Amino acid sequence: MLPCQTSCPDYCAGCHKDCARWKTIQQETRARQQAKKAYLNYYWQLCGLIVRQCKAR
Repeated sequence: MLPCQTSCPDYCAGCHKDCARWKTIQQETRARQQAKKAYLNYYWQLCGLIVRQCKAR
């Protein structure tokens, strides 16, 4: 089920393929996921560095 299906007054089957609102939702979701991925990658690298430093002692 599409998240806009219940709240969009203009919803009809298949309309999300051309809908500007849907494209905006998709872009926001993509940006949020990329930000989360960057955050996790940064801290993964940082934690890895700390572990390597602890093992080197």
